[in-house]
Amino acid sequence: MTFKKLNWFALIGGILLLILIPISVYISWWKLSVGDDLLTVNASPVNTNFNVLGTQLSSGIIWAVNITSILVFLSSGIIMLIYSIIPAKPYAKDLLGYAYRKPLYMVVLYLAGLLVTMYATQAALGIGVPLAGSSTITLPASLTMGANISVMISSTFQWPFWLAIATAALSITARIYHTRLSSPKQTTQIASKGPVAPTALATNTPKQIS
Repeated sequence: MTFKKLNWFALIGGILLLILIPISVYISWWKLSVGDDLLTVNASPVNTNFNVLGTQLSSGIIWAVNITSILVFLSSGIIMLIYSIIPAKPYAKDLLGYAYRKPLYMVVLYLAGLLVTMYATQAALGIGVPLAGSSTITLPASLTMGANISVMISSTFQWPFWLAIATAALSITARIYHTRLSSPKQTTQIASKGPVAPTALATNTPKQIS
């Protein structure tokens, strides 16, 4: 194995993908805060939790989704690393085909989940949740027993989210770079030849009769 034969994009992408798992457990991709500790949401594909008035809530469905995401990230990162050191093997393309799409899919599905949740919150409670930024909202009267209560709501994408985007970009680049690694090199072989004897042309000349 030589360094020139490594797919460096896949190598770095695989390492970042594996590092992203423990980081995302402790630092969420997206954070939502409502009021002064009224509601806090920390959301990432591998760890999503809710904190209401200082009490942490959990859900079996969300826990199952988080475990599935961890397994997907883990398998993709390991396979990406294996592929990166053997990109010329006949089965290397199949390994890459499994691994390189997963980071992009996870980012897209994560964003889609956030947008669907925001739309559902708007439709059910009439509360507009910003994807990023802050605003002041008035809580529904059904939640405040008729009282008019306004609170500050803010949300932000945290740095592990941008790391996930960089990992997805590296994975896509690894697939593009694989085409360059797997394409056969065209070499021009120049054969040294000795002097070529001139071709003798046979001519039939009529005999002269004296």
